Amino acid sequence: MLPLTTILVGLNVAVFLGQIWRDGLHGISNMSMPTLLAFGANFANATRYEDRIETLLTSCFVHGSLLHLAFNMVALRQVGTFVERAAGAARMLPLFLLSGALGSSASMFTGLLSATPKVSVGASGAVCGLIGAALVLGYRIEGKESPIMRAMAKWLASIFALGFFVTFVFRAMGNNGGLDNSAHFGGAVSGAIIAALWRRGVTIPTSTKFGVIGLCAAIVVACALRVFITDTHPAQYPFATMYADDRLRYAADALDDGECERAGAAIRSLENMRIAPPEVLLAEQNYHSKCR
Repeated sequence: MLPLTTILVGLNVAVFLGQIWRDGLHGISNMSMPTLLAFGANFANATRYEDRIETLLTSCFVHGSLLHLAFNMVALRQVGTFVERAAGAARMLPLFLLSGALGSSASMFTGLLSATPKVSVGASGAVCGLIGAALVLGYRIEGKESPIMRAMAKWLASIFALGFFVTFVFRAMGNNGGLDNSAHFGGAVSGAIIAALWRRGVTIPTSTKFGVIGLCAAIVVACALRVFITDTHPAQYPFATMYADDRLRYAADALDDGECERAGAAIRSLENMRIAPPEVLLAEQNYHSKCR
């Protein structure tokens, strides 16, 4: 049987290849927003107000570029292998998924508090969960002088520092992108707490091990299936792959074509997600003047 870490790396690479198939080769350096959303990106307002809870997990397998994927997979390969060997796959996999989902939750809440809609993708929250767990394991195995604990602490500090620096540069350039330190922090804290709760000297039976892995796999498949169903039912979910700006353009085009029902649906979707910048207010005014 392949090590679980190898399977996780392969799954992330497979998802990225699927993104390239949909987006084209330009997605290697900069994946388009519709493709990110189509594969289950965590659009904070949609996750919260359109009940896209599955994206808290699916977004952990979606990446914005080849560089983004490569950085996360190198880290996953290095840290995941250690945690899997030290704690076993039946502990490592639930930790990876749970810390990833909790990191996405932290990202969602900071997104809801911010003035602009936020989309987050990437395995970095889950990877930071593994780093947090490795830090705890190093301490429990070797104490305060553990080289592993110190290495993991330095790694986390470097990730946060890089996150602040890259985000500052993006903001200075007038771009809302950057690295998601809220997901990193949420994942790292979650992973450390979960690892601290593990009982030492407890061997998980083989049947239980496969049961836990099977349950985790079923959860991932169920979340991916819900993303697929949502994407492929435009009559029921017409805006599933649309960011806020795309919904605004959709409403404007519909108004230009005199299609008030379509325009109203797009505007209501923004209102329901609590998105109300000046552009949305203007679209509402245009809608009321043309369709009421």
